[in-house]
Amino acid sequence: MTPLPPLTPAFQPPEPPPAAIPVEKPQSSFGSTTVPVTLSNGDITFFCPNCSCKLVVTERAAGKKIPCRKCHVQVTVPDAAPIPPDPAGRQTVNLTFRQDTQASLSDLVKRICEGDAAAAKAILAFGSQAVPIVVEGLENSFAEPKENRAAHALTDILVKIGAASVKPLISRLGKSRHAYYALGRIGTEEALQALIRELTSVNWQRVEAACVGLGLTENPSAAYVISYLENTRKTTQVGEVFTAAGSAIIALQRRLTPRT
Repeated sequence: MTPLPPLTPAFQPPEPPPAAIPVEKPQSSFGSTTVPVTLSNGDITFFCPNCSCKLVVTERAAGKKIPCRKCHVQVTVPDAAPIPPDPAGRQTVNLTFRQDTQASLSDLVKRICEGDAAAAKAILAFGSQAVPIVVEGLENSFAEPKENRAAHALTDILVKIGAASVKPLISRLGKSRHAYYALGRIGTEEALQALIRELTSVNWQRVEAACVGLGLTENPSAAYVISYLENTRKTTQVGEVFTAAGSAIIALQRRLTPRT
């Protein structure tokens, strides 16, 4: 008898591939960072917990607060040390948003100087951390034109940041007219006293800039500076200083003197 062929094992369908692990994005838990967080090529990749924008920052920014490039809300970069691999196994090499703070601020200041007004909002998100670099963006001498759109835009930023800008601006007195203007607009006692001291400078351009700066203050307690401006106006022999002091006095009288 011819032997029967061996029984063919029952058909076994192939095992389905393992389900892909979903890449989670942050929920509405603002202030924390959820997976995925990936460390690759010295960069940290994570999602903004406020708007879910994907952010790629340099590893050096771990633990620091940065503004999201989309919503500009401050987020904390996750620590690089315990970062797990991406659940989906991806390697991120996108370097378009390296967040070295100094380099980023310098780039934003450059963009403002090139006329990009939208960059101001991003700089303001850095708060007082931005002040040194913004101050460095001001003009470097009185030889530069008085009309300077870039310096004016940077001045607006420093004024909005406020008191934290005062000491760095004082360090630029004698170089930047807009440092005088910013101090006057900020109007703290420290700022006003710095401008009053400049009224005794032997450099008439510094005195003129101090007069202009004092005339810009809106501090309701600053009416006392009018007497300093009047004395400067009486003692100067420089027409530009005489005019600047007079204009400042009129501006302050209109703004600060109580109306009867």
